[in-house]
Amino acid sequence: MSRTVSTTGTSKNSARAKALLAGASSVLALGALGATAGPASAVPSGAQVNGQATWYNTGLGACGWSSNDSQLVVAVSQAVYGNQPNPNNSPVCGKQVRVDGPLGSVTVTVVDKCWGCAANDIDLSPAAFRAIGDPNVGRVNVSWNWV
Repeated sequence: MSRTVSTTGTSKNSARAKALLAGASSVLALGALGATAGPASAVPSGAQVNGQATWYNTGLGACGWSSNDSQLVVAVSQAVYGNQPNPNNSPVCGKQVRVDGPLGSVTVTVVDKCWGCAANDIDLSPAAFRAIGDPNVGRVNVSWNWV
């Protein structure tokens, strides 16, 4: 059975249909351009990224693993993490990142998604943040890359 959706008019159904068509068009356009979710499109392997680092209290992360504040772990932005139907299956889970900050460098493992991070920013465990910056400052400029 075929159904025609009108995109004219002022009813709630018409507005909803317009929104659905616009969203579908955007997804199709991205697919046609070869856009993909995840680290391949956000941060190419070997690329050095400049951003900011913050710290957070760890726990159960988007990768499905529990971690604690003494472990060297990181949450990456949504742009880097990707948008998988099951977030535990992100291709970045378990990957390592080298972070260079004002007080030093540290290698961390991706265990979580940072919902509040800008595309190039990262959120470190307290132990990892202490290796690269002063936790009392809370936010520092960093560069990072996949190991």
